[in-house]
Amino acid sequence: MNQKNIIISLIAFLVISFSFLAFSENNQHQIKNDWFLYFENPQDNSLNFIVENFSDKNNFSWSLIVDGEIKKTENLEVLKNNYKNVTVKKLYNGKEFILKVNHNNEKREVYKIFQ
Repeated sequence: MNQKNIIISLIAFLVISFSFLAFSENNQHQIKNDWFLYFENPQDNSLNFIVENFSDKNNFSWSLIVDGEIKKTENLEVLKNNYKNVTVKKLYNGKEFILKVNHNNEKREVYKIFQ
């Protein structure tokens, strides 16, 4: 009888512990109301970039700035919990390329400098 209680208590403790661990891990991996900007391949000469959206608003705008001068501006729609890969052709001569993305009063930028 005493061994059964110990075994049942141990099993209950393990089930509760694993359930709590699974719940806390799941909460840590959920991104809420944020968005991310990054180059598709940061090591090559491409200016292609990706916008990941985990926010409630879908509208973005982006600008390509070459050596301090705005060369291109476009709007972009990225649905919630989705991403969009944007292809940018490098038609402009320059050394410093900056991609600025605006979304809901937030601005983020990434850049590449070519030698």
